[in-house]
Amino acid sequence: MNIWIVSMEFAGISEAGGVKNVARSLGEELAQCGNNVTLFIPQFGCTNFDEITDIRENAFPPFSLHICGLGETVSFTSASLVHTGIRIVFITNPHFSEKLGVYTYTEEEEKADPSHKRGSGHTDSLLLEALFQRAVASFGGNIPQDPPDIVLCEDATAAVLPSYIAYGGLSVYKKTKCVVTVHNAGPAYHHSFATIAEAKQYTDLPESVLYGALNGDRIEPFLLAAGCAAISTVSTQYAEELTDPANNADTGGLSGIFAQRSIRVTGITNGIDYERYNPTHNTASLLPFQYNPEQGDLDGKYKCRDFFLAHFAAEKQADLHAQNVRYLTGITRSGYIRPCSDSGHEVFFSYHGRIVSQKGISVLAQAAKKITAAYENVRFVIIGQGEPGLEHDMENLAASSGGSIVFFKGYNRAMARLASAVCDFIVLPSYYEPCGLEDFIAQIFGTIPVAHAAGGLKKIIDGTTGFLYSPNTPETLAQILSSLIERKNAEPELFRKIIVQAAAYVHEKYSWHEVTANQYVPFFNSLTAGM
Repeated sequence: MNIWIVSMEFAGISEAGGVKNVARSLGEELAQCGNNVTLFIPQFGCTNFDEITDIRENAFPPFSLHICGLGETVSFTSASLVHTGIRIVFITNPHFSEKLGVYTYTEEEEKADPSHKRGSGHTDSLLLEALFQRAVASFGGNIPQDPPDIVLCEDATAAVLPSYIAYGGLSVYKKTKCVVTVHNAGPAYHHSFATIAEAKQYTDLPESVLYGALNGDRIEPFLLAAGCAAISTVSTQYAEELTDPANNADTGGLSGIFAQRSIRVTGITNGIDYERYNPTHNTASLLPFQYNPEQGDLDGKYKCRDFFLAHFAAEKQADLHAQNVRYLTGITRSGYIRPCSDSGHEVFFSYHGRIVSQKGISVLAQAAKKITAAYENVRFVIIGQGEPGLEHDMENLAASSGGSIVFFKGYNRAMARLASAVCDFIVLPSYYEPCGLEDFIAQIFGTIPVAHAAGGLKKIIDGTTGFLYSPNTPETLAQILSSLIERKNAEPELFRKIIVQAAAYVHEKYSWHEVTANQYVPFFNSLTAGM
């Protein structure tokens, strides 16, 4: 098949959330299966070209789009390369290149313009998304190659593209099938238009089409997609939640409409590229010591903990060797970890993820307070970034903990992995979770997930590859953490067994090779049958 992937993110090039990993790993596996894969992505000011060679500037003739609703003509150029088996086409325009973050403003941008608050979404995000998707749609008449069999649109930022293809009048797409993957249908992730008038202004789509995508007064990209594309999502459990009206609050009203219209949502659980995290190889894992959880070899895990405590979490931070500075780039620390009084019986909990309300940060904070007050030898390691108010809360929590909690604000891939690997458990109290990647990473590193039983986190097998709890309250979470602390010290071999089972389970069942060959390729074949 000739497959286009349309995404704002791609791991190693333009990174923001979990979409980046799907775009890259799925694209690579589809290419290895013998498909012709092309990725379309904007060229942002933050685009990383470290991995890229042989880029062809102006790979295709420059072109322009006239957006009637805005009364302006926008010009584009492009650059192209083949990277890890995927042909990548960068859509270039000053609207993209001036942005230093994929979706949100950076600290540097806030300093240049105080109205562009760090962590807040781009004020012209609707324009960026419209320009990108309409540019991709226009490429069908400009690229000298076979038309795409499948156009895979990653999340709401690419969900209007099937409508541009369906109503754009280009015959090149007459046999093309579009798929829109819902990565997150939470209320803050719809990228919807406030009114029909606003949607008309940016999209120039017929009003009859826009009316079919109403959710209250808003025009929803996911509902536009449902009229002319197949809808998929990132776990079978989340697919069920997206079509259950009981989850209307967590989906901003979408699940009720999906259910009412009998819109089919295909759930394919995200895979993980094990070799990019493999703890038996330092260059892949980015960890200072090697170990093998699948074989029950955890010596290197605890050496990593000693290294982490000595260099990054002690009250008085040790002098760093030059090669260790990589762990702290982009990171600021609050709090510290004091030595435990009963070495060998300490229990470490981690949290690695976005610091946003969806992730249950307030539940985590309150439970951590209860646990550290009750247990002398329990420590929490928290790393992430997100909503400034919640970041501030976590800074205060860590600073006031007296050495029981350390918080690393920011994102650094090496430190995020280290913070997860050195702990016994990772705590994931998300109110809703489409798939979850942090549980996979933790299991690969021999860290047992403890998660609210929501969405894709329910792929954890309770008591076998991790632990699930419900309801998602601080009291319930503190109760299960307390139970695990007691059981870990009383039954260490049980938890070693869970570590081995979880690591092997993720490696064998959720590799991107297995997910692509056994689920994505058959799904695409079913859509193109009879073409």
